[in-house]
Amino acid sequence: IMSDRSPPQDDQAAAAPSSSLFSPPPSRSNNGHIYHLRGTPRSRPRRRHGFDVWPMKNETRKCNDEVHGEVTIPPAVQIVLDSPAVQRLANLKQLGCAFNTYPSCSHTRKEHSLGVMETASNIIATSNIGKQQLNITEMDILCLRIAGLTHDLGHGPFSHVYESFLKASYKQEKEHPELYSERNAKFKEQFGMDLPDLPPSYEHEKTSLMMVDDLLATNGLEIDWGALDEPLKQVGNGVDSETFGVIRKNKNEPGETTVDHFTSRDWIFIKECIYGKPLVYPDAPETQKAFVGRGKNKEFLYDIISNRHSGLDVDRYDYYARDGLSAMGKKDAYNVLLRTAVVAKGLCPNRDTCFDCKDKPHSEEARHLMICYPVKHISEAMSFFETRINNHDKIYTHKKTKAAELLMVDLMLESDLHFSTLLSTQHNDPDALPTHSRFADFEYPKLPLSRAWMYPRLFLRADDSIVGVIEDKVLESSDKGLASLKKILRHLRKHEFYKCVGEVEIDEIGGDTLWDMDEDDIKREMVTILLETEGNRIARTNATYEFGDDEQITLDTNDIIVEKRELHYGSKEKNPVLQMNFLEKKHFEDIDTLPIEKLPLAGPPEKLPLNKPEHFIKRTIRFFSRDREKNELLGHAFQNWKIVKEEGYNELKMCFEEIDDEGESQSNPALLTQESASYSAVKRRKLDF
Repeated sequence: IMSDRSPPQDDQAAAAPSSSLFSPPPSRSNNGHIYHLRGTPRSRPRRRHGFDVWPMKNETRKCNDEVHGEVTIPPAVQIVLDSPAVQRLANLKQLGCAFNTYPSCSHTRKEHSLGVMETASNIIATSNIGKQQLNITEMDILCLRIAGLTHDLGHGPFSHVYESFLKASYKQEKEHPELYSERNAKFKEQFGMDLPDLPPSYEHEKTSLMMVDDLLATNGLEIDWGALDEPLKQVGNGVDSETFGVIRKNKNEPGETTVDHFTSRDWIFIKECIYGKPLVYPDAPETQKAFVGRGKNKEFLYDIISNRHSGLDVDRYDYYARDGLSAMGKKDAYNVLLRTAVVAKGLCPNRDTCFDCKDKPHSEEARHLMICYPVKHISEAMSFFETRINNHDKIYTHKKTKAAELLMVDLMLESDLHFSTLLSTQHNDPDALPTHSRFADFEYPKLPLSRAWMYPRLFLRADDSIVGVIEDKVLESSDKGLASLKKILRHLRKHEFYKCVGEVEIDEIGGDTLWDMDEDDIKREMVTILLETEGNRIARTNATYEFGDDEQITLDTNDIIVEKRELHYGSKEKNPVLQMNFLEKKHFEDIDTLPIEKLPLAGPPEKLPLNKPEHFIKRTIRFFSRDREKNELLGHAFQNWKIVKEEGYNELKMCFEEIDDEGESQSNPALLTQESASYSAVKRRKLDF
């Protein structure tokens, strides 16, 4: 019997019968390996390919979820759930900074991912899809469950706030390299190398794929593109690749089980479900032109986690319901859509961009095996997409939520600039978790927060606790240049967020011309209009504007944040329901018995639902003030800018031809202050600021 402290045996030693009188009879698996029955699975390693490996436990767990009730966790899912990459999600708030607006919105990415995992299998088990002749296997369902559990691994601190931070970092480093020259020089002096450049855009889905490879690496496994239909490659100590997969009851031997192990192709399928399209380098040896994980007869499986056709998938189904329940106390029910889903041959709604259809001649009909719905549920489908725009309007982009996010982005930017978040990558740490072989040449010993996503060991520690990390580093530092960072931290701790001083709808002011303007140009235009309309009231000093003798207030473009907000139903200007495919009632009579090649043809609806909105997109621009002392002044500047945009320059001049309280015209007014008669007169005209 192998005790907990006994050294692991190799395959040959494990296969030898025990001579101990107290040893139980060994149990032989169907691949010839022998496992002893005493002890726990993790205390019985064996040696294979030079590594210590453990068989997967045959133990299914269950947990409770506030949206879906009971959630089932199969043995293979438990291994994934226990990995550091997935456990990290417990430290990421699903809605970023929305808890500042709705205190109950504190649920995590882990809860959401478990919900997506459960719904991914439920849509097959409870709908007609599971009854159709589609050859869906237990392995297919297990892969979908794992894809649902791991689809958000690439989110950074405070979820989408991190993406906004990376976008702002890229722009600032490109447009103002002088701000970073000292930082970059210090990095090169200390480590002998330049900081890696930031890309123009960040896709958290790609980082999710990196972290999927990382969770496999921590379990001693790796995808082998040279042996797609073989077990995962064993590259280190961890779970045995030959016992990692679906556990099935042996029909020939009651009480016995067998394991259908994962192949590399299965995990490529998992990654493709997350990415929503064929993999590219470095997640594949070269850019793939088609899906590799599953063939054309199972392409509908890719619609379940991330629906590239219509956007109606289990990811959105879960977070619409979960976020609405946390914020508003109500859960919108879309179970009717899940219960009535079927697979049919649908028209491709994105023919010009679809990787599979864009090269086909237009004379050839472009169809996919996709998830479709009964035509009688068009209104329910429209209600699903209405929930999207309502959640974005009332929760995700609520002005207080956005104000808190903007403050958080400034905190990350400022700390990144001063290296207060320079974190160890554990590059040469022998006790660090293993990483994927693609990082064999990685040499950076430390990286700032803006580069944390580039290396999995560092990204594992990049979660919502980063605020405390920044605060500790600032408190330990004697650098006087961190005053602005300390100020932001103080505002954050006291919930003193930025103030929204105004908002305009693009359709009413400026149209596409205004929307296409760069945010910095809009800020400069606002300050310029203030200068031109009140030139004799304003003293200009070094591109700042001082108001008044008794109250000096300096205003520049850095005091203003311009945020472009786009609200839509999921398909920009398009009706999302027209991106879906529906079937008439007559097609449901025998759809469960039809082979794939005889499935009916579905199409977009001929009649639109009565609850169809007049417009499918709403674009606004909001203006936030960074300095609480200048909130009123920026509100005044916003109103000047708005009047010029709406009525022109002459209308704005009329606002200042006001008579003072004594009935005399102010022909020679003093410098404008927030308390001046001219400023108050404009305020009394109720210009909504």
